[in-house]
Amino acid sequence: MLKKGTRRSPEERRQEIIDAALSLADTVGLDRITSRDVANVLGVTSGLIHHYFPTVDDLVVAAFAQAAAAHTGLNRQALHELPPAEALTALVGRALAMGREAARVWMSAWVAAPRRPELAVEVDRRMLDGLDVLAEILRRGQADGAFQLADPVVSALRILVLVDGVLVQMSMRADTPYGDVHTLVWDTVEREVGMPDGSLRSAPA
Repeated sequence: MLKKGTRRSPEERRQEIIDAALSLADTVGLDRITSRDVANVLGVTSGLIHHYFPTVDDLVVAAFAQAAAAHTGLNRQALHELPPAEALTALVGRALAMGREAARVWMSAWVAAPRRPELAVEVDRRMLDGLDVLAEILRRGQADGAFQLADPVVSALRILVLVDGVLVQMSMRADTPYGDVHTLVWDTVEREVGMPDGSLRSAPA
């Protein structure tokens, strides 16, 4: 937390502001964050926030970009060396296990994007990053014969649309039993890549 009189490098202060914004995202949503909210969390003035982020939109974009990039980066790192079937199992499993807070960051970004052009560009960029990660796994599986599919990009998009829809539900209604829905996701993913029922969900994660 920033404190008056505490010396920080510009990079450290900027990072603390972004972290504070993300800490508010689960309660108020990225689209409703104000510089005053962030300043109150850090115990500083709004002027300091605007010194690093001239507008609230700048801060919202930076906060979302950090959260989304971290998620995609972890996926790339974790899945790069795995065989395609194991990589797909791990990716879908990680998505379905995403925490409520992380899901809400994405949901609030989707809601706010139509009203915030710069955020819309960043959301689109990060969604394409996620699509690229999944499509690359499907391409590898298609090349080595593990997956039977016509177009890796089309299949990746279908899978992501389904998983994203489940995450929206989970972020709003965490107390609902989603076991059957998760089964539906696995059934659909396995059919999409031409694998027998139960083959992916039982692969090593």
